[in-house]
Amino acid sequence: MNKKIKVGIIGGGQLGMMLAEAASKLGIVPFIYSNTKDSPAAKVAKTYYGNFDDVTKIKKFINKVDLVTYEFENIPTTVLSLINKTVPIFPPIKALKITQDRIKEKKFFIDNKISCVKTQILRNTNDLKNIRKQLSYPSVIKTARLGYDGKGQFTVNSYAELLDGWNRLDKTSCVVEKKINIAKEISIIGARSVKGEIEIFPSFRNIHKNHILDITKLPSCINKDIEKKANEVTLKILKKLNYVGILCVEFFIDDTGSLMANEMAPRVHNSGHITIEACITSQFEQHLRAIVDLPLGSTKIIKPAVMKNLIGDDISKIRMIKSKKQFSDFKKSKLHNYFKKDIKPGRKMAHITFYN
Repeated sequence: MNKKIKVGIIGGGQLGMMLAEAASKLGIVPFIYSNTKDSPAAKVAKTYYGNFDDVTKIKKFINKVDLVTYEFENIPTTVLSLINKTVPIFPPIKALKITQDRIKEKKFFIDNKISCVKTQILRNTNDLKNIRKQLSYPSVIKTARLGYDGKGQFTVNSYAELLDGWNRLDKTSCVVEKKINIAKEISIIGARSVKGEIEIFPSFRNIHKNHILDITKLPSCINKDIEKKANEVTLKILKKLNYVGILCVEFFIDDTGSLMANEMAPRVHNSGHITIEACITSQFEQHLRAIVDLPLGSTKIIKPAVMKNLIGDDISKIRMIKSKKQFSDFKKSKLHNYFKKDIKPGRKMAHITFYN
């Protein structure tokens, strides 16, 4: 690149921070727009502050950049549409609108013949009649919007518990999913460039604790036929959405070996942090390559690795965590500290990648 491309990143969390670090290595100039002063990304890139619906500040921000991306889903699409009138925004808004809403996301899976967990839609009291007839227990009720890391969802074992859960969620629009016996959880991260070039990373094996990603393993060591099927689903989604950037698709594998799509994330993803040490090209570099129209990098594994999230007060137990037997086969470790001021339960404070 002769002229340095300026990329605006909406969101100043750890994903924005790692995107900015990767941008600088590629000779891309990152600019961050954050709605909070406690911004990990501010330590590595020029940062502008304002609410995500502050049109005046957003307009000033986008006048400084050539294109825009984002590090999380919960951004008003009206603001993104405004941005898109001035500069390109990737991943495309069409994809974000689907992934922001679990009802639209399930409909997308069904319409495209992508296997997923049996789901009922709960928008109003009329829907309850159908649900009562068709639902089996246990099931999981989830808010259609804004839920993540286990927030906005409850397991229910009866119709009475379903009503109670819906009341606790303020009777907002929800999906109600049949609870399945999950044997394994994996994610597939793929990238599609402006020109339509596609690269897909090897599958990631994910282990959750309290609905929050705890550990990711690469390689996943799952059945090759299942991995091939998951790759095919991801490829179909990338093409169907005319996608540009990194897309993560999370899958359940149940106790019968059936593969089911769980949800999509239109951005760099927590499970992909492991690629910084484990792969030739990290997910962060790959995302930037895709959106600025550089050739995509190789997704090959250069070293097997395990990534451990440091959640809440884990950040004060680093030495103890490193000494655990499950990480003893690895000779090296790399701490990625997000430098967040306040330690809160369930808050991702850092991650450690173990490798050889």
